[in-house]
Amino acid sequence: MPKKGSEEEEYRYIVRIAGTDVEGDKKIPYGLSKIRGIGLRTGEIICYLTGIDPKKKIGYLSDEEIKKLDKAVSSLDKLNVPKWLLNRRKDFATGKDFHVIGSELAMALREDLNRLRKIRSYRGIRHELGLPVRGQRTRTSFRKGTTIGVTRRKSKQGR
Repeated sequence: MPKKGSEEEEYRYIVRIAGTDVEGDKKIPYGLSKIRGIGLRTGEIICYLTGIDPKKKIGYLSDEEIKKLDKAVSSLDKLNVPKWLLNRRKDFATGKDFHVIGSELAMALREDLNRLRKIRSYRGIRHELGLPVRGQRTRTSFRKGTTIGVTRRKSKQGR
């Protein structure tokens, strides 16, 4: 019977998954959450779907497990996941549901904001002006520069 130390995999300090460097000392869901577009819960679901133990550290994964994770992260919409888990539901251009990660996510967000600005929607104008978009009050919040609150004029009677 082989000893426990001999079957131990080689430890990697950094693992590359989906174009992102992930630290090897993190558990799999926490490591996957470092990829833009993948959160903690999505990382847990990916572990469940690929059959990899989520308590395992990324640095101890074998090459085939890393490839399996990379494939699952890159094509999450093709796996058997519910539609609400995807971050691009009913895409404006295609009308399809899919999941984007990394730089594709940043480009999709930029395109959405440019479309809103171009059609001069309320949200687009608020983004353009750097003001809050979702209906927050602006009397005291979101101030920039040296703006102070409401000032009061002194009365002449010297009270």
